[in-house]
Parts: sequence; structure tokens; C-alpha cells
Amino acid sequence: DGHPVSVALLAREGGLPATTRAEIYEGGTVRGNLLPDLLASQLRDEAAAGVVGHRVLRIATHEAARSRALGSRLVERLREGCAGDWLGVGFGATPRLVRFWRDNGFRAIHLGTSRDERSGEHSAIMLDPLSERGRALHDRHAAWFRRRFPGTLVDKHSRADPDVVRAVCGAIGGRPALSLGEFEWRLAAGIPYGAAIYGTAPRPVRQLAFRHLVAPETDSLSARQERLLVARALQCRRWESVTDVVSYPSRTACMRAFGDAVETLVDQYGTETARQELERLR
Repeated sequence: DGHPVSVALLAREGGLPATTRAEIYEGGTVRGNLLPDLLASQLRDEAAAGVVGHRVLRIATHEAARSRALGSRLVERLREGCAGDWLGVGFGATPRLVRFWRDNGFRAIHLGTSRDERSGEHSAIMLDPLSERGRALHDRHAAWFRRRFPGTLVDKHSRADPDVVRAVCGAIGGRPALSLGEFEWRLAAGIPYGAAIYGTAPRPVRQLAFRHLVAPETDSLSARQERLLVARALQCRRWESVTDVVSYPSRTACMRAFGDAVETLVDQYGTETARQELERLR
């Protein structure tokens, strides 16, 4: 009836001259350019600060008009009406918010290593390219994030909520490579039946878990199994911690469930050698 029901506040960022880009790259800060500052300084991409985009600072729908996809319609209007190379957003990551932006075409390129003082969450940065320059910027940082995120999960993100990690992985896009040798496939196939010990070489399971979370081919694992893989294989938490975080009745039950999840991944993504090994042990 003529009343605004969804609103968004945007900030134009980037398009900075070469001298300013160099200043940011060398450790300086330019106010009002959160995403270009992050990309140029922390992520070491000096050219990123020269690309023009709009960051969504706030977006909200009136409580009387929620659950009608009006927020998504507003995002689409922003996409149509913004002149620039990208739309971006930064926010305290929760599974629901990450899924909202992913479902509206944004892809994750960064997860902050420290928790935000106000939200208590790690800050997610997501981009939606609007031009060829924006696409190039997005693609190189999405690829860079796919390569580096597994490393931060055993360090700065080792205590992040597994459901947040699951959501962020699902919002990266692309397909992580599986670079496993014959011995690694055999070891992964041996874990479910106790013929191999996970701690001997955790790398194959870590690669399988990350590949599935980023680019699943089927819904072969439950949400609980994915939490288990995040906590144990990606964050490398101790069995006692994993058992508690994922709410298994005992360490034995947790380890058995882990083996079942590994078997599913080997069966789904494995080589012929890996599947033959599984059949032999079955």
C-alpha cells in the first residue's frame, strides 16, 4: 500500500588511485573501503582496490512482511541498479545468514580469523560479480579461499561452530581437487573397518571431507555426519571434544560414526582401487 517494506543501505567502495592502493598494500588504512582494504592488505591483492563495487552495509525487511522473499527481491533490484563491478557484504557469520547470501548468488571469499566484538561471530565476506572485472576479482579470491581455508580450520578457526564452517564451505563454489595417491586411497578405505588408523595419514580424509562440503555430488551424508567431519577431520579436535560437540553418547559411537562417514565418501569419490579395497574389507 505504498509503504516501504524492505530497505538496504549501501556504500560505494574501491576505484582507488594507484598511490592509495600502494598505501593500503603496504599497511595503511583508508576509511570507508572495508572490502578493498581487506583484499589489498590482508589478502595481498593490490589491484583489488582499483575495482569499483558496492558493499551492503544493512538490509532489513519489516517484521510484518517477512517470509515472503522480499529481501531476495530487493537484492535482485540492487544487482540491476548498481553501477560497478561487484556487490559485496560482510557480516557476523551464522548458518542462516550465509545461506541467505549464497541463495542470492553471493560466494564466500573470506572468513575472519578473529571474532567480531559485537556479534561474537567470525566475519564472512561474500561477493557477487557484476562485470568481467568483478568476475575476475571474484574468481581469483574464491580460488584462493578454497586453497587456504583448510589451513585456517586447524588454527584460527579450530573452534568455530561446525555449522558455520559447513555453511561457509557450501558458499565458496568451485570444486576442490582431490590429489590422492594409491596408498592414501587404500588407507582411507581401510579406516571404516579398522584395517587402517586415521592418525597415520589424516590428509586423504581431510581432502575428501572438504571436497564434499564445498561441492557435494549427492546428499549422501546427514548434517550430523558433516558436523563430525568438520570437527574431527577439518578442525582436528580431539575425540573427546568431538564427541561432546556433535553429541554422541560415547567416544566409541563417535569413532564408529566417523568410519561410516569416511566409507560413504570413499565409495562416492574414490578411485576404482579405493572401491575395490572397500569391497575386500566388507
